[in-house]
Amino acid sequence: MLRSPPLALALLLASPTMSLATANCQTQGQVFRVEQSDRVAFRSTMDGEGCRYVYARFQKAVIMKPPENGILSQVGEFSFLYKPRPGFTGQDSYVIYICAINYRGSGCSRLTYEATVR
Repeated sequence: MLRSPPLALALLLASPTMSLATANCQTQGQVFRVEQSDRVAFRSTMDGEGCRYVYARFQKAVIMKPPENGILSQVGEFSFLYKPRPGFTGQDSYVIYICAINYRGSGCSRLTYEATVR
């Protein structure tokens, strides 16, 4: 499990993908490669401030499934912020779909986040 200071690099998923998390957000999961066109699951544990994720060097990144207990918004071209609704604690999930080309090939991946808000 990784702990992160505000706006510091929190999790290197796979070159060239990165995730940036807010201060009270911890994310864990497997390394993925976009050229494998995979489905990948991550677990994020956070407080009521939520989590911010940034993906670099992608051609396309969209919200495929929004959360039921909060808001997942795209901030900039490849940055996403999950913010639980006020007072919510418990489980939530959301999916981000990303596509890229790198030196190994090209593909699209479905990133599923299982969130625990404490």
